[in-house]
Amino acid sequence: MSRSFSAGAIQQFYAREADDPLILLVTITAPSDVPGSDVLRFANGWTTRLTGLETDATVTAYGVVSRSENYVFLPMEITLPSEDDAAPRAQITLHDVTREAMPLIRSVTSAPTVKLELVLASDPDTVELAFDGLNMTAISYNRDTIAAQLVAENLALEPFPAHTFTPAYFPGLF
Repeated sequence: MSRSFSAGAIQQFYAREADDPLILLVTITAPSDVPGSDVLRFANGWTTRLTGLETDATVTAYGVVSRSENYVFLPMEITLPSEDDAAPRAQITLHDVTREAMPLIRSVTSAPTVKLELVLASDPDTVELAFDGLNMTAISYNRDTIAAQLVAENLALEPFPAHTFTPAYFPGLF
């Protein structure tokens, strides 16, 4: 995906008062070892009433429809990593008063993956910026909030080269 922003997004970045706000879309994917593993989709803003999500136990759901997927509105805070960090770590806090994410968080035994995307409220099908492949670690929760760190895989710690030149890996050399 290109890192260039649309003209509308750049205009909203520099506007004193944004009339077309950027919305953060969060996709949390459970590890495959979780029984009934699921994908949760949340947005920090809403543009429409979501249909088909109402049950007797829940209230009317509001959120964003982006690329035919429903992202449920959930208040959240995100703190981006500082430039000083050796391994970049972002902090996210979900204010999960509806208890949408809590069953998934309680059932995981390894880190769920997270994808963050920025879209304009007027055009939620066009992703302006995406951060994919983040792992949700250091998860803590209480009755109303879920806090976690979002960590990218640190490739600086991987050995290079990955293999040594031995007859088992490279028989043609010997």
